[in-house]
Amino acid sequence: MKKIKIHKGRKYSICSCGLSNILPLCDNAHRKYNEDNKTNYKSVKIIAEDTVMIDVNSSKWKA
Repeated sequence: MKKIKIHKGRKYSICSCGLSNILPLCDNAHRKYNEDNKTNYKSVKIIAEDTVMIDVNSSKWKA
């Protein structure tokens, strides 16, 4: 599990594939992986309504 601070009004892309080098944020590593492996990974987009700390986790992320 990763804890991050998100800021009110900002858009965030959270990694759902586990390939990002900046977890828990997405660095678009899934694009090449999708092309090479015929998969359809996408990031999870959120826009923060308040500035808060959140816990994010994915079963695809390596511990």
